[in-house]
Amino acid sequence: MIAKYPHHTITQAPHARVITALLASTLAVLIDFIFRFSNYRDLLQLFPGAGAMKFSGALTMVFLQVVALFYLILLLPRFLRAVAFLLFVFVLVVQFSYWLTLNQFMNSTDLFLALNVSADNFEGAISSFFKPLIFWYTLPYAIVLSTLIFVPVRSTFRKSLALSLLPAFYLLVSNYALFLYAAEGNFHLNPLTSFLRTALHSEFETLREYQGPREDLPAYPASQRPLNSIIYVIDESIRGSNLSLNGYPRATTPFLQSLETQGRLKNLGICVASGTYSYLSNAYLVTGHNTFPDDAFRTFKNPTLFDYAKKMGYETIFIDVDYGYLSKLMETAQEGHVRSLDQWMTDQSFKERHIDLETTKDLGVARFLSSLLNERGGYFILVNKKGLHFHYRNTYPDDPAFTFWKPVMEASEPIDPSPTGREKLVNTYDNGIRFQVDEFFRGFVSDTTNQNYVILYTSDHGQTLAEHGQVYTHVKSDKMIVDVPAFLVIGERYDKKEALAGIRPGIRVSHLNNFATLLDLMDVPKSLRVRPYDKSFFSLTAEDNQERYYMSGSLHGSGDYVVKMIPTPPDEGWGVSRSVGNDPKAK
Repeated sequence: MIAKYPHHTITQAPHARVITALLASTLAVLIDFIFRFSNYRDLLQLFPGAGAMKFSGALTMVFLQVVALFYLILLLPRFLRAVAFLLFVFVLVVQFSYWLTLNQFMNSTDLFLALNVSADNFEGAISSFFKPLIFWYTLPYAIVLSTLIFVPVRSTFRKSLALSLLPAFYLLVSNYALFLYAAEGNFHLNPLTSFLRTALHSEFETLREYQGPREDLPAYPASQRPLNSIIYVIDESIRGSNLSLNGYPRATTPFLQSLETQGRLKNLGICVASGTYSYLSNAYLVTGHNTFPDDAFRTFKNPTLFDYAKKMGYETIFIDVDYGYLSKLMETAQEGHVRSLDQWMTDQSFKERHIDLETTKDLGVARFLSSLLNERGGYFILVNKKGLHFHYRNTYPDDPAFTFWKPVMEASEPIDPSPTGREKLVNTYDNGIRFQVDEFFRGFVSDTTNQNYVILYTSDHGQTLAEHGQVYTHVKSDKMIVDVPAFLVIGERYDKKEALAGIRPGIRVSHLNNFATLLDLMDVPKSLRVRPYDKSFFSLTAEDNQERYYMSGSLHGSGDYVVKMIPTPPDEGWGVSRSVGNDPKAK
């Protein structure tokens, strides 16, 4: 009987739950070891000297976490076990999506971004990350997990609760120890416990974050409303070297080039972004912080651009159609983290004004900006544009008039790094730039009659465009991801036009220079500047920014993060992008 029905014998044993948890955990860890042998080998190589002992300790700890997790499932009623099974299968699909795309499981930064990204950007990420092969990796785990459902329920609720205390305590303590002493990237072992670690790591990080108000600016006499307006445009996913303004062989920005010819555009060339994803870059761009990582929480403490603009008499407006950094802060702590803001405009705000943003969000924003400036001056406006977040095919109209380079990707097509697939990827991206960047400025400049304005334009980060076979577009530390544009567009009657002529040619710029540049444009006196910001464009010389730094990963340095720099001269190929195919319109 025992030989015939081993599963029945185990489930009827006095310690059925413990035995089942041990057996299922052994199988789960073994499956992971077989599927991802190279990751385990890499972990062993991270521990020189007493590597075998540390490696064994890491494996033992993870194994016990799996046992504790499975044992907790077995304490649940069968219906809740079935719910947990479905949840775990979903987690497995997510984890292997990340692993097959990025060669790692989700970390706390990835989780933060997944929970805070806008819905359409989330859809683009799914189409980029999802592969049918994921189900092949998920199936063996699902089979193991399904056996947990059939173990008999023998304990009352009170007894189950008491039995859950020790394994739950172990999971909490072991993950807190990892949070304090081990980088997330070193322990991508077992997809389920890795996800639990990520979730707990995110919570631990939130608990240690600074929760107070921003620092105040010194007292300053009230300023009259200026006559000029300053617009700070932070685009989404625009790679600077894909602008023909910066020498790209395709005419992606002909209107901007015409403005440069007229003397109405000051191009700063290829700028180094402060980070490789939106939240990180915007945190530095809006607060002027200049140290990586932000382990002192200065991006939560520094006064923002709005604080300075308000001191100088500007009416302050924040337009966010990309659901970025500041919108998240305002939703969680409106009074503490974002002050001095007269208007905060989102998609809903535009709907209330009967402005259609459904298919051409950025052009709708351009029309709105023109209408504001045509009424009066004295605005400081920060715009988080929609830009070119993947999927690129959704960023310009389905109209032959806006499809300059073919073939293009379908709206739900994943990234294919083969030569044919990359040709479609680049074509689609370049069409998006022509519409989302060049047409944005064409619409704004053409419709704006009040010419006393200046626009500082950049992007939060660039894109990889699969040069080296990547199927991810940003977030990782690839240097091309921090290749972004920087330029100033100047109204014909801007009252500080002469000052812009003083910007030295050939300077190297970084996101970290933008904050002080805007303070200079606002005429903020040195006595009012409470932090040691990096130099503005007006102060940079040829000797400055020999090394321009950027960061990838955890903003506050409590998880995985990487700080890198772009040297002078830069690595070969940095700041250069190549078009593909033989389309005659490429030139």
